[in-house]
Amino acid sequence: MLSTKNVGLSRSTTDENLFNAFASFGRLLEAKVIIDRASGRSKGFGFVTYETVEDAEKAREGMNAKFLDGWVIFVDPARPREPLPRQPPKQDTQQSETGFTTNKTIGWCG
Repeated sequence: MLSTKNVGLSRSTTDENLFNAFASFGRLLEAKVIIDRASGRSKGFGFVTYETVEDAEKAREGMNAKFLDGWVIFVDPARPREPLPRQPPKQDTQQSETGFTTNKTIGWCG
């Protein structure tokens, strides 16, 4: 199983359009346009997953720099997502010179 990343998708490209455009190159398992959670709009890229590497390579050769929904798309092999660097935990408290712990949060209940 191998995925390819498709960059430069039109905002109107749907999963179904992507699937139909890539289905002729081999056994296509999935076609997914990536959607922004906040806006609900396409992020302009997506992934197609084939059963074999050979099918994925045929799709890359056949669809790279071709038009889909009026836009030129670019097809590259997908790479595993790199983990985000770990951030140290945020400290809300701070120890003063006198040894007392102070809280940076200011507020009151009334």
